[in-house]
Amino acid sequence: MAAKNGQVMPATEVKNRFGQVLSEIRRTGGPIVVQRGGKPVAVILSIESYERLRPKRTQANRRDAALAAFGMWAERADIDDEWLARGRARWRSEWQNE
Repeated sequence: MAAKNGQVMPATEVKNRFGQVLSEIRRTGGPIVVQRGGKPVAVILSIESYERLRPKRTQANRRDAALAAFGMWAERADIDDEWLARGRARWRSEWQNE
């Protein structure tokens, strides 16, 4: 069974041949469409293909996420990844000592 840009396999076959399916994905990059009851329910693809599909994190994305999470605090220049890491480490050490 062939799909537009890959294979189509029933879920049972994927389960029974999972090692071979992974080898095929590594070799071809996939995708393999997984069907259950004749309907597509999932896609298996290489990590490289997956990474290409994921949105890239940009400074603008991070700013928008920070604004959504922290409101006015997101605009503070002194709050950066290092500051957050120090806070997390301090929180973890206090939590673990209780």
